[in-house]
Amino acid sequence: MYGRVTRYFQDRGYGFILGEDKETYFIHCSNLCGEHIARGYQVDFKPFRNERSDYNARDVIVIDTPENGAEVEYSINKKRKRRNHKSCNADELATNDREFKRFIKEFLQEQKQMKESSSRLLNQNIKQG
Repeated sequence: MYGRVTRYFQDRGYGFILGEDKETYFIHCSNLCGEHIARGYQVDFKPFRNERSDYNARDVIVIDTPENGAEVEYSINKKRKRRNHKSCNADELATNDREFKRFIKEFLQEQKQMKESSSRLLNQNIKQG
């Protein structure tokens, strides 16, 4: 399932994801699979139930991070000060990582669309047959 991180408390190790079904899912740092998440990140996750809640997330994978200025959507009055820093190899890796995650997101969406269209064709063939 796809979703967007609405809140994540690094110091406490938990947060919340708004799923594509409009439900809010609880995420604990132990279910992040080594990923770093923050408010506004687009993620793919698996929902699960436990004795405390029906809406929990696990196997979280970051699909996309907010672009510059996207944080304004969530906090209009808070503007981050940009710090001047020199570019390094880590900046290149981060850019490549974002591009890869965008590619994966597009790929997963295409797969989902292909599955839906083949399902529709199958249903049409069943109705005609």
